[in-house]
Amino acid sequence: MKRLYLLRHAKTEPHAAEGGDHERELTPRGRADALLMGRTIAGHGFLPGLILSSTSRRTFQTLEIVLPFLTPTPEARLEPGLYHASAGAILQRAGAVGGGTESVLFVGHNPGMEELAIQLAGDGDLGVKAAEKFPTACFAAFESAASTWTAAVRGAWRPLAILRPSELR
Repeated sequence: MKRLYLLRHAKTEPHAAEGGDHERELTPRGRADALLMGRTIAGHGFLPGLILSSTSRRTFQTLEIVLPFLTPTPEARLEPGLYHASAGAILQRAGAVGGGTESVLFVGHNPGMEELAIQLAGDGDLGVKAAEKFPTACFAAFESAASTWTAAVRGAWRPLAILRPSELR
């Protein structure tokens, strides 16, 4: 059984003072939403064994706020290839996760996160919810009956949850 989690970075400033898009920082609301999501994710038992994050400042800041809630503390890696990664690229990266890892959390950006959530959620209620909106700090959880990540990314996923900060405040 494999679990795939998606977390879009929290709310950010519209423009970075220096460094362009990659250096945009979280707003106060973004920090509060990341804190709320960290508590909620852990409270629902969605605890990853591995975290793979984009290298942008906003994804790293989101991860820093969420990480203390995830116990035991999972290994976390920043990966340049996840910066604005497409849905296909995220899924491809999931397929390369080692066999001993049962659950992985990706921290990244739209449109890739939203597109992957819609793709994996299918036509049911959670699929409709994902297609309505996948806002900043949105979290999605999926489960596969496959025993390997290679098989999981090629097979069907069962949506477990789509959690939005606005619905939890």
